[in-house]
Amino acid sequence: MLINVGVKMLVEFVQIKKTVTGDYVLDNVYVNPQQIVFITENKGLRRELMEGKVKIGLNQNFTLFTDIRLNHPSFSTEITVVGDPAVVEAKIFKKSQKQLLRG
Repeated sequence: MLINVGVKMLVEFVQIKKTVTGDYVLDNVYVNPQQIVFITENKGLRRELMEGKVKIGLNQNFTLFTDIRLNHPSFSTEITVVGDPAVVEAKIFKKSQKQLLRG
Protein backbone atom coordinates (compact mmCIF):
# COMPACT_ATOMS: atom_id res chain seq x y z
CA MET A 1 0.00 0.00 0.00
CA LEU A 2 1.30 3.47 -0.88
CA ILE A 3 0.81 6.40 1.45
CA ASN A 4 1.90 9.99 1.27
CA VAL A 5 3.60 10.88 4.54
CA GLY A 6 3.32 14.64 3.99
CA VAL A 7 7.06 15.23 4.23
CA LYS A 8 8.29 18.20 2.24
CA MET A 9 10.85 16.91 -0.22
CA LEU A 10 13.54 19.27 -1.45
CA VAL A 11 14.74 19.04 -5.04
CA GLU A 12 18.42 19.66 -5.79
CA PHE A 13 19.49 21.79 -8.75
CA VAL A 14 22.68 23.47 -9.92
CA GLN A 15 22.16 27.22 -9.67
CA ILE A 16 24.09 29.71 -11.77
CA LYS A 17 24.77 33.10 -10.18
CA LYS A 18 26.52 36.26 -11.32
CA THR A 19 29.01 37.62 -8.79
CA VAL A 20 29.61 41.31 -8.05
CA THR A 21 32.70 41.12 -10.29
CA GLY A 22 30.56 39.95 -13.22
CA ASP A 23 31.80 36.37 -13.21
CA TYR A 24 29.45 33.39 -13.12
CA VAL A 25 29.61 30.63 -10.52
CA LEU A 26 27.76 27.35 -10.03
CA ASP A 27 26.36 26.23 -6.69
CA ASN A 28 23.95 23.58 -5.45
CA VAL A 29 20.51 24.80 -4.39
CA TYR A 30 17.65 22.88 -2.77
CA VAL A 31 14.12 23.95 -3.69
CA ASN A 32 10.81 23.19 -2.00
CA PRO A 33 8.48 22.22 -4.90
CA GLN A 34 5.45 23.58 -3.00
CA GLN A 35 6.87 27.11 -3.29
CA ILE A 36 7.31 27.11 -7.08
CA VAL A 37 5.05 29.53 -8.93
CA PHE A 38 6.40 29.02 -12.45
CA ILE A 39 9.41 27.91 -14.50
CA THR A 40 10.56 29.38 -17.80
CA GLU A 41 13.58 29.17 -20.08
CA ASN A 42 16.21 31.88 -19.59
CA LYS A 43 17.12 32.69 -23.20
CA GLY A 44 19.27 35.69 -22.27
CA LEU A 45 21.74 33.62 -20.30
CA ARG A 46 21.79 31.02 -23.08
CA ARG A 47 22.70 33.79 -25.53
CA GLU A 48 25.51 34.98 -23.23
CA LEU A 49 26.85 31.42 -23.06
CA MET A 50 26.81 31.15 -26.87
CA GLU A 51 28.65 34.50 -27.09
CA GLY A 52 31.37 33.24 -24.73
CA LYS A 53 30.48 35.57 -21.86
CA VAL A 54 29.72 32.72 -19.44
CA LYS A 55 33.07 31.00 -18.85
CA ILE A 56 32.49 28.18 -16.39
CA GLY A 57 33.03 25.12 -18.56
CA LEU A 58 29.47 24.48 -19.75
CA ASN A 59 28.86 23.07 -23.23
CA GLN A 60 27.69 25.93 -25.47
CA ASN A 61 25.78 23.63 -27.82
CA PHE A 62 23.67 21.74 -25.30
CA THR A 63 23.30 23.81 -22.12
CA LEU A 64 19.99 25.51 -21.39
CA PHE A 65 18.96 27.52 -18.34
CA THR A 66 15.67 27.71 -16.45
CA ASP A 67 14.32 30.47 -14.21
CA ILE A 68 12.34 29.25 -11.21
CA ARG A 69 10.05 31.70 -9.39
CA LEU A 70 9.60 30.85 -5.71
CA ASN A 71 6.78 32.25 -3.62
CA HIS A 72 7.55 32.71 0.09
CA PRO A 73 5.02 33.93 2.70
CA SER A 74 6.22 37.55 2.59
CA PHE A 75 8.13 37.80 -0.70
CA SER A 76 9.00 36.04 -3.93
CA THR A 77 12.37 35.37 -5.49
CA GLU A 78 13.71 34.02 -8.75
CA ILE A 79 16.67 31.71 -9.26
CA THR A 80 18.32 30.43 -12.43
CA VAL A 81 19.33 26.79 -12.67
CA VAL A 82 21.21 24.77 -15.27
CA GLY A 83 18.92 22.60 -17.36
CA ASP A 84 16.09 22.53 -19.88
CA PRO A 85 12.69 23.63 -18.48
CA ALA A 86 11.13 20.26 -19.38
CA VAL A 87 13.86 18.36 -17.51
CA VAL A 88 13.56 20.71 -14.52
CA GLU A 89 9.78 20.22 -14.46
CA ALA A 90 10.14 16.44 -14.68
CA LYS A 91 12.61 16.46 -11.79
CA ILE A 92 10.27 18.60 -9.67
CA PHE A 93 7.23 16.44 -10.45
CA LYS A 94 9.05 13.16 -9.83
CA LYS A 95 10.45 14.33 -6.49
CA SER A 96 7.25 15.91 -5.21
CA GLN A 97 5.22 12.77 -5.99
CA LYS A 98 7.56 10.47 -4.06
CA GLN A 99 5.72 8.17 -1.64
CA LEU A 100 6.75 5.60 0.91
CA LEU A 101 5.76 1.96 0.92
CA ARG A 102 4.05 0.75 4.05
CA GLY A 103 4.53 -2.92 4.77
